[in-house]
Amino acid sequence: MNETRSRRQVEISEIDGRLTEQYEAKLQQSLQELRDQYEGQMRANRDEIELLYEQKIKNLQSAANRNSSAASSAIEELRSTRTRIDALNSRIGELESTNNALTARIRELEQLLDRERARYNADIANLDAELQRLRDEMALQLQEYQDLMDIKVSLDLEIAAYDKLLCGEESRLNITPHTSTASGSFSQSLRGTRATPIRKTPSRGASTVPLKRKRTVIDESEDLSQSEYFVTGSAKGDIEISDVDPEGKFVKLHNKGNKELQIGGWQLIRTAGSNETSFKFHRTVKIDAGAVVTVWSSDAGATHEPPTNIVMKTQKWFVGDNMKTSLFNGDGEEVAGSERLKRTIVTHSSRHRAYGGRLGISSVDGVGHEELYHQQGDPQQGDEKCRLM
Repeated sequence: MNETRSRRQVEISEIDGRLTEQYEAKLQQSLQELRDQYEGQMRANRDEIELLYEQKIKNLQSAANRNSSAASSAIEELRSTRTRIDALNSRIGELESTNNALTARIRELEQLLDRERARYNADIANLDAELQRLRDEMALQLQEYQDLMDIKVSLDLEIAAYDKLLCGEESRLNITPHTSTASGSFSQSLRGTRATPIRKTPSRGASTVPLKRKRTVIDESEDLSQSEYFVTGSAKGDIEISDVDPEGKFVKLHNKGNKELQIGGWQLIRTAGSNETSFKFHRTVKIDAGAVVTVWSSDAGATHEPPTNIVMKTQKWFVGDNMKTSLFNGDGEEVAGSERLKRTIVTHSSRHRAYGGRLGISSVDGVGHEELYHQQGDPQQGDEKCRLM
């Protein structure tokens, strides 16, 4: 058993050795075939991948070239766009500054228009008042003219009555008529008198019919108006408003103290009716002791020489019958003022004139004989009588 077992083991080991060698040989051969197959496949895949890679590289290079040209054109366009944007921004800034200036000018013009409209309305109101006064005065003059026309008609009638009396007497006494001389001297003596029409009655027999006229009293009155301007001033400190031009050219400030004063930020306000002018001093303006600062209107034609002569840029001092000029400090407190007021003084004068007359008509032997008595009264002189036979 041992010998058989040992022989068997030897055989098995020999068989196992041969099988192992065969297996290894086949395995090596199979591995070599697989290696050769994979290497061929790898070479084919490598060639294919290299070809595909080269093609992709070419495509990417062409795309890169196209993109680089597009990028360069985009960069150039971006640069030109930035240039245009900068130009447009500068243009926008210029237009904004111009717009702001025009807006400020529009506001100034609107304020000027409002002031001109207010002054125009005030002028219209003044003209309407003056027109109404002239109409009243014209109506009064027309009434006086009508009264004078009535007086003229009355005088013409009275002169015609005297002329007729003279002609009747001359024809009765056979006197050579001197019509021009007599009537001229008589009309000269009656010139300027106020009379009433003469009434005559026909003569019957030797009777006399006296006609009496009522004494007429005429009141003549006259109103005289005179305008005067009153100027008042006030000051709470050393600064006072020393002079105000009535034509609106300037306003003067005087430092009556003995030290320099800063008036930077102070404000001058002029009120004339519904118009108002406001001027604010620059922050560096000062007034020396005893010095005078003149603030000129823009249309006065003065030279701007601060701090003694200051010319307003676009404003002017409004004027009117009643004007008030005030100086306010930086806190808004009124420190000085000047007011110019117009007052109208009316004086009334009156005088009285009295007129009266009497006319007598008589008849003797059928011949007409007339007597005329004319009487005039005057406050300064005694009663005067004129009688013609």
